[in-house]
Amino acid sequence: MRFLFALLAGGVLSTSVAAKDAAPPFAAELPFRDCDGLICIDVALDGGKPRTLMLDTGNANSTLLSEVARELNWKLDPAMRGSEEVPGIFRGGEHRVALGALQSKADFFVFDRALLGEHRPPVDGSIAYDFFKDRRLEIDYPRHRLRISNVLTIAAPERDEGTGSLKMIGFGERGPATLVASGFTLDGKPLRARIDTVFTGTLLVYDGALGRLGLAKSGKPEFFAYTDAGVNLLTAPAPKIAFDGRALASKSLYFPVDDGPLRQPDGLFDATAGNALFAHSVVTLDFHAMTMQVKPAK
Repeated sequence: MRFLFALLAGGVLSTSVAAKDAAPPFAAELPFRDCDGLICIDVALDGGKPRTLMLDTGNANSTLLSEVARELNWKLDPAMRGSEEVPGIFRGGEHRVALGALQSKADFFVFDRALLGEHRPPVDGSIAYDFFKDRRLEIDYPRHRLRISNVLTIAAPERDEGTGSLKMIGFGERGPATLVASGFTLDGKPLRARIDTVFTGTLLVYDGALGRLGLAKSGKPEFFAYTDAGVNLLTAPAPKIAFDGRALASKSLYFPVDDGPLRQPDGLFDATAGNALFAHSVVTLDFHAMTMQVKPAK
């Protein structure tokens, strides 16, 4: 589904979320399944039966397959790039979303399954980071649990960019905003990494950061089916990867293949952190205070 990321960079419109009342620390707790390295959850849309969607913190836009949208009788409007329709992609509008006990709304892009190409995630769509605006999302990787707060209304403290801060940074000079965290180190050298739960590896270091981090690309190709519609990445033994001084699960490190199709962020951040990096951790993304914590599971 990451093909949508490139289309959004070309001008397809973004989504918004409507949510209301403030509430206790967590309004919902629900299980997730490991779907070939992805985080898969049961999501009820407009009161219908649960559908399998994946959590996608690397994208602002929640999505649904067109065949499922038509089963739900959604009105589909063509997605536009300038004055031209984008084939196979539609605006699904705003719909009710139930994640466990949490009820809210989200806008959806809808797309034809054929656009996914040969390597299709085993899901009906995705819930993106914009759904969690002003909420706190906790991903308990060892216990396969998600915990979600209601909307937080207390003013967030002002803070400088430092360990654990989250920023919205464009994916490249003309790319859409993506979620980037500071606080990571590679053999003690600081780096900023995009948080992407559709990347199933540990840490992918982009070409623009290699010199500063003292790295040279090496390793054997490994195929990642759900990154950029399927790409090979070079896999090498990892130096020490840490967050806020705590070592993370990091047997491997990844690099783009020279002249490969992988999009790179034009030096605006250094790396992408994926699910495998947090296999033994509880990750808290606070979309109100714009902070990130990574703690060991207790």
